[in-house]
Amino acid sequence: MALHGGHDNKLLSSSGYLSEITLTYAPPRRGGGDCRGAFLPSPPGPEERRIILIECLGGSDKPSVSSHDDDDDVVHHHHRADTLPICKALLSRGWSSYPIFYSDASLEQVKAELLSCTGYIVRINPGKYDGVTQSTLDNMLREVAAAGVVAMSHPDAMIKMGAKDALVKIKHLSCGMPDTYAYYDIPAFKAQFPKSVATGVRVLKQNRGSQGEGIWVCKIKDGQEGEVTGATILDLQEAVDNHKEEKTIDEFMTFCEQYIVGENGQLVDQRFLPRIVEGEVRVNMIYETPVEIIHKKPAEGGISATLASGAKYVSYAPDDPQFTTLMKNFMADLPTIMPSLGMEGMAVPLIWTVDFILGEKDEDSSDKYFVGEFNCSCVGITQQLHLAKDVADAAIAICTQSCKF
Repeated sequence: MALHGGHDNKLLSSSGYLSEITLTYAPPRRGGGDCRGAFLPSPPGPEERRIILIECLGGSDKPSVSSHDDDDDVVHHHHRADTLPICKALLSRGWSSYPIFYSDASLEQVKAELLSCTGYIVRINPGKYDGVTQSTLDNMLREVAAAGVVAMSHPDAMIKMGAKDALVKIKHLSCGMPDTYAYYDIPAFKAQFPKSVATGVRVLKQNRGSQGEGIWVCKIKDGQEGEVTGATILDLQEAVDNHKEEKTIDEFMTFCEQYIVGENGQLVDQRFLPRIVEGEVRVNMIYETPVEIIHKKPAEGGISATLASGAKYVSYAPDDPQFTTLMKNFMADLPTIMPSLGMEGMAVPLIWTVDFILGEKDEDSSDKYFVGEFNCSCVGITQQLHLAKDVADAAIAICTQSCKF
């Protein structure tokens, strides 16, 4: 049968030539069975070099179940649109590669499969699948990485880079803001936030959520005089949809307690950068190489750069002259990012993004940019499938450096 997504089912074998053998489809069976995805591993060469892509069944990042066999025992599942192109690119470079599906029920089988390979690439959006416990998955991936299998990316990298307090840990870099605070408990939040907002407009960012949910621009309402107290009224705007509210500082801090309590709860408090209305600049990275810059401009009068809020996206080459200063400074910071995040010796992620916000201009009127967010949790290239070969090259480079082939 044809591979999902319309890809040719004659893929390059591990020895580098076009195989005339149609690769075998091996869908998982209900209640267990083979965890492998669209095709079985190509025959190993004289020195096996294998990279496995790990996914989960279902989820919003791929089509749902498409068909059943006549005996209604085998279910044909779809992969992410970028999974098979990456496998194909790895195969074309002489490496064995295939996708497998993880679930808690198949943990031991998946673990054994991963322990047999050189490296794994995670193509899983955290917390998005039935039958998958994220902490169980992460612990398994840690064990496999500790056994010497190259992790792309390591679960700790995804957690630490994705956490909002990464912005606090990089505040000493040129891409960071020094007056950035993290709140891990309610007393610390209530002690510092009134002082912060008294200095000017601030942005509070929750650690959980996405698409601007729980990101608030906080400004003391005009016309109030005297000392800032819990009764001082704030003008508030949430980035998820640009809606506005008014609350006292005490009311707002009580409301924000929900962002601190619970697993991975925290708030980050940063100075508001007025030029956010000019948009965010996203740098798409494959390992250590920038591959695309996207200018995300909010809708008129808004601050949100999400497509759902009406923002417009424009793509640029990473060497576009208008971003020369940004890229020069960021590439200078790049070697220090992982150590700053407490991950000395760990490679930067295989596929990741950095969102920048325009700050005040320098003395020479050059634009200055500050990091607003890192993302390495299953960043997709579904709209840029031509980059699959770059992903494959980077994955091979990471494995080669780690394993000293």
